[in-house]
Amino acid sequence: MHCGGLEGAALPQVVILAKTGLWPMLSDPRMVGEATLIAIGAILISVVVARRWLRSLQPALFGWLAGPGIVAGLACAGVPTAGLVLLLFIAAAVLLAILALVFN
Repeated sequence: MHCGGLEGAALPQVVILAKTGLWPMLSDPRMVGEATLIAIGAILISVVVARRWLRSLQPALFGWLAGPGIVAGLACAGVPTAGLVLLLFIAAAVLLAILALVFN
C-alpha cells in the first residue's frame, strides 16, 4: 500500500493509534511510563543545553528548543508515546501563553 510517500515502520503505528485513540493509550501503564521517561529525558536535555550553551548565543532559547526537538525527532522516528509527549508539551506551552496574557 502506497500512502503518499510514507513507507517503513511508522505507518502501522499511526494506523494503530488512529484506531485505538488517546484514552486506551493513557490507560496502558507501559505507554504512560514510556511517555514519562521521554518527558523527563527531554526536560533534562533542555536544562543541560541551557546551562552549557554559550551565554552570547541565547542559551535559554536553545534550552527551550532542545527538549521538544528531541521529542519531535522520536515522534518522527515512529515512537507513538513521543507523539503524546509532544502534544502535552504543546498543550503546556499554550496554557503558559494564556496565563501570561491573563496575568500580565
